[in-house]
Amino acid sequence: MEIRKIIKDILKENQEITLKNLKKRDFDIRALFNKKTDKIFTFTGFRRVGKTYLLFLIKEQVEKEFCIYFNFEDERLPESTEVLTQLLYAIEELYHKKPGFLFLDEIHIIPGWGKFLRRIMDKGYKLFVTGSSSKLGLKEIPTELRGRTLNYTILPLSFPEYLFFKGFTASSDDMDSYQEVEFNRLFDHYLVYGGFPELVDAGELERKEVIQEYFRTLVQRDLIERFNIKEDALLMAAIKLVLNSLMISISKLTNTLKSMGFRCSKNTISNYLSYMEKSFFLYQALFYSTNVKDQLQYPRKVYFIDNGFLKYLSLNPDRSRSLENLVAVELKRRGYDLYYWRNTKGEEVDFVVLEGENGKVHQLIQVSYDLALADTREREIRALKKGMKHFGLKKGIILTHSQEEFLQEDDAEINIIPLPQWLLS
Repeated sequence: MEIRKIIKDILKENQEITLKNLKKRDFDIRALFNKKTDKIFTFTGFRRVGKTYLLFLIKEQVEKEFCIYFNFEDERLPESTEVLTQLLYAIEELYHKKPGFLFLDEIHIIPGWGKFLRRIMDKGYKLFVTGSSSKLGLKEIPTELRGRTLNYTILPLSFPEYLFFKGFTASSDDMDSYQEVEFNRLFDHYLVYGGFPELVDAGELERKEVIQEYFRTLVQRDLIERFNIKEDALLMAAIKLVLNSLMISISKLTNTLKSMGFRCSKNTISNYLSYMEKSFFLYQALFYSTNVKDQLQYPRKVYFIDNGFLKYLSLNPDRSRSLENLVAVELKRRGYDLYYWRNTKGEEVDFVVLEGENGKVHQLIQVSYDLALADTREREIRALKKGMKHFGLKKGIILTHSQEEFLQEDDAEINIIPLPQWLLS
């Protein structure tokens, strides 16, 4: 029983893990226990956004119970169903009692994991499961688990979480001049370097090395291995092009890659983008239209899970793109799908926010780092007003780095809001 011995070794090591000075995230853990449900709680998201950290926060709340934490990504474990078969036997032999809670990290890499969870769920185990793959999400959950899970997507630190992690507690409405300077400094740091929890207090060299390591792991484990990609060089070239392009077209992307000497099809490149999205690396914003054909034919915009990737992986990182990327991730955090709008003259609104079951256009958001230049100000306001007229809206928002203003022109009300203020709202 070699596998069982390995599992026991990992169990003993995992039981000794303690994360010191756990800081709370903006996640209502108590609500999980208030839910009178026998469903499996699943937590998905990009690597290192804090899913395991959250498991330990939850584990702290039930420390009076006998709990087991197990990480299936341990390199000693084969990706074999036998690992699942032997796990409960190993727990019984080691501890001679049934755990009240099982915290299972990255279980989706083991074949047959869905049936295993269903089986032990039916035996009365309380399960908390994480994964850096959308396989645990509602769209890809195995058939045997449909209707039996409650899924939560975990993202890098929000700006309020980031401030908390940095020990900044002053209210935005009650800051003295020193606190205001520090607040602005922290926002600029968050804007450029992103919100991965373990990098909050890291230095420049460590941040760069860790971000690059995150990226290498993504490419190898979450893309090449998971999706059985054979053309590694093609994949890397596609990723580099996307990292350096806010707006992309599948056709143009394919043609560019062909001009670089790669043999590829539009279907392959479309699949690569889908794989990146399923691995939580990026989000795609489609052109908003009630016509599905229009949505698919127009170029799409791409946003990345964390600004750190733009800082260290794109060739010319700029704060304007980082500002827009922050807005995109925050909209996802608030539960919105991403859309943009453009008219035939090329005038564009960065985000179209839909609400309600029928997906009615509720709000338009324009993002501009600085409106000081007259040409920029006129262009951004004009495009937003065109969008408001098109969708029959009376109010619109422009998010900036630090400018604040209220405009009322004809029937249009436009709020110009500093992004830090919007992120805290």
